[in-house]
Amino acid sequence: INKAILDSIETARTAEEWFEMGMATDSQRETLPQAVEAYRRAIELAPRWVDARINLGTAHYQMSELEAARRAFESALEADEGSATAHFNLGCVLDDLEEYDKAIHHLRRSAEIAPHHADTHFNLALVLEKRGKTGKAREHWATYLRLQPRGPWAEYARARLRRAANRPPGTRLEPIPFPETRARAAAASSQSDT
Repeated sequence: INKAILDSIETARTAEEWFEMGMATDSQRETLPQAVEAYRRAIELAPRWVDARINLGTAHYQMSELEAARRAFESALEADEGSATAHFNLGCVLDDLEEYDKAIHHLRRSAEIAPHHADTHFNLALVLEKRGKTGKAREHWATYLRLQPRGPWAEYARARLRRAANRPPGTRLEPIPFPETRARAAAASSQSDT
């Protein structure tokens, strides 16, 4: 952490200053604990601030603290049930916790609120496949490809569609390795709720 950040931690007084501090420290693994503390302080001063709660959850997720991430995203939804980002991130955490039906619920809700967010359809298709709902998964793979027709994730979605094409609904598909990186909750923190 550089000296300027440390100095601002010492002098932060408003929710906005704490939030800014969290944003300045949540991009590097070694400073995530400071980000968590900064977002907590921002929430203490502005209890209904949804973005602070979402960023707190994302920091916990990046630290592999799934239950803490879950609580933060649930609290964001208590503050704003209409937050597509909170629903998306909670759905991803619930997927990681293998609570697939709950994950599907929140990812579907995110897709209803923000139907043009490609990553929601991608992750929803993955979870639907885990539950053996290949027909519904195909719909979301196709939607993902309409929204995001190029790139490694599009190739992955096409491969899933090809594998599912001749399978009856309810058939579980064997996994395909992911491309190098996977955008999930951390990348979703920048998703718009509009």
